Amino acid sequence: MKEPERRGGRAVAVDRNPDAGTIRQASRARSNFSCDPSPVGRAPIMVWGSRPKNLQTVINVAANLFLAPDVPVMAKYVAGKIFHTLMKPSSLYSAGGNILPAAEHLAETLAEATRLGGTIGAMADAILAIAPELRWYRSRSGPFASVNFARDHAHASIIGPGGIEDRDDVHIGLTVMGPYSRFPDHRRKFPTAYLPLSRVEVLSDDGDWTVADPGRAFFVEEGREFAMRCTGNPLLLLWCQRTGSEA
Repeated sequence: MKEPERRGGRAVAVDRNPDAGTIRQASRARSNFSCDPSPVGRAPIMVWGSRPKNLQTVINVAANLFLAPDVPVMAKYVAGKIFHTLMKPSSLYSAGGNILPAAEHLAETLAEATRLGGTIGAMADAILAIAPELRWYRSRSGPFASVNFARDHAHASIIGPGGIEDRDDVHIGLTVMGPYSRFPDHRRKFPTAYLPLSRVEVLSDDGDWTVADPGRAFFVEEGREFAMRCTGNPLLLLWCQRTGSEA
């Protein structure tokens, strides 16, 4: 049996030969950039396999929401490319999730989304089914962040770097923030489509704060300055972005 090995910060596959067969595992180092949600810290253990049924359900329900008739054109355009790409699954998947204190807000926001019913409720149920497999992490703080931001926010990568399905061409994840939290001003590294699963207030460039209710998708362009906040209730946001080549 070969022990795990890391060379130059890159993943090195590990071959094991138990009685049940051969399982190849790999660990990947990730780095943070700006305030974009990007995994940091210890990378998950990865195993070769096929897409789990619960994860496919998340993809199906999310696609229905992001591609609905009333979704803004650019949000639908970006999401359409992402879900088209996801028609071809990856073969690398994480083994087990983790937890951060701020992730405890997930249960409250999902319960509220479930009460809304419809496709939003179905999305909440789908996320709840994969919750034990989510790996939570924090992004760095920045200008105008609330004093509680560092301890009271968390991101989870569902698909993408360090996600349940590990790949580098698209990134789908969640952001949760506790009550009275404000995300710092930052510029988007990639064009991103967002889908609130709770009430969220958003700010883009020098505009005014606007309210996005659950299910009201919106889009933020690459390089655009962006921030978000919540008041008395925690925030839950589903987001997706392309991170690979357009080819």
